[in-house]
Formats: sequence, C-alpha cells, structure tokens
Amino acid sequence: MPRILIAFAVLVCAAAAARLDAAEPQLAHMVFFTVTEDTEQNGEALIAACQEYLSGHDGTVYFSVGSRARDLEREVNDRDFDVALHLVFADKKAYDKYATHPRHLKFIEENKDRWSKVRVFDSYLSQPDHDSIPTAAKGFAGMLRGRVVGTQQGQLTVEVAEIAKVWSHSKAEAPKALVGKNVVVKAREGAEQIARFISAVKAGESLELDVANREGDTLTLLELTERQREQVKE
Repeated sequence: MPRILIAFAVLVCAAAAARLDAAEPQLAHMVFFTVTEDTEQNGEALIAACQEYLSGHDGTVYFSVGSRARDLEREVNDRDFDVALHLVFADKKAYDKYATHPRHLKFIEENKDRWSKVRVFDSYLSQPDHDSIPTAAKGFAGMLRGRVVGTQQGQLTVEVAEIAKVWSHSKAEAPKALVGKNVVVKAREGAEQIARFISAVKAGESLELDVANREGDTLTLLELTERQREQVKE
C-alpha cells in the first residue's frame, strides 16, 4: 500500500509540474539595431546574419527580421534604428537556451562591428483564454457538447466535452481533437436570434452547439436547437 501511495503522489506532483510548465507565459524578445554605417548593404548583411544564426532555435514560436519602415515618419515613430529583430519564445527556459547557444554567440562575435547601438526589449505575453483549434480539427462542422467557461461581448468560450455529431461537409481530419480544448464560439453574421442567445448564456452552463470552423481559431454557431430558440423567446 505505501508503494502505491508513493507512486500516486509522484504522478500527482508530475501532473502539477506539467500544469505549471504549461502556464508559463511566452517571452517576446525584440531587438533594434542601429548600423555603424547607414547603408543598404550593411542593413542587408545584418538581416542575412540574423536569418542564418538566430532563426530555427528550439522553443521559438515566432521569428522575423527586417529593415525600418522608412516611409512611416509620424511623431510617434521611433526612427533610431535600422534593423528590427522579433523573436517570441515558448517560455523563459527556451529564451535562456537561445541566449547561450553557440549560434547566438557566434552571431554576436561576427556582427558586433556592424552596429553602433543595440536596444533590447523583453516582455512576457499575456496568455489567451482560449486554445488554438488543432490542425486536425480545422474545418470541423457538427454538433459539440461542452461547458461555458467564459463569456464576452458577442462570444462564448466553451470547454469541449464531446463531439456529438459530424456533418457530411466537415473537413476536419480528426474532430475529436477538439475535446478538452477551450474554443471561442461566435454567432454567424446577421443571425440576430443566435446573437441574442449567446448574450443570454451564463458561465457554467452546459450546451449542445451546432458549429463550424470557417476561419482562424473560432467556431461559428450556425443554428439553434429547438430548446435554445424557445429560450430566446422567453
């Protein structure tokens, strides 16, 4: 019995650690270079070096590099840079690994003479209250059952518990990939009755919804059930 309890405790701790890891915010790492000599060649050389040494690192969620948009010169535009590097990491651990990686260090060593000034802006990103729709569930159309975990103006966040039906025109390869996800549900355009239904829903309610993934990471509520139509009338 003690061994079973110990094993159970280990599993609980591991699960808790996994939840903590999943909750860590993404880290945005924005770097702005002022080149030593403001020439097109210097800027292009620095951009090429960023692409060669700083892209493709483990834990990178987003990478881009480019030159300053010189045609934007409003008062609020900061023009004290020539090349901008944008990186988003899955978490600080991924950033720390990048910061000490030999490719990153080689980039600095080989290119430090190309810039006269460098400014670095690091920030933690707030996490969305919903999940991305898995690739295998893209294009889903059908009935799902779930619990409302959040409400905002004109939309619901629903924790999917079950895929009840899949319509014949669904394009999802694996509809059940939605199960366990928190997804955003909105009314289809121009459907006033559906919009009224969504505005009346309270967090904690369990619903059956006729939805379709038409674009992005949202589901469109297509039709109301007979009971839901009655609720709107009431």
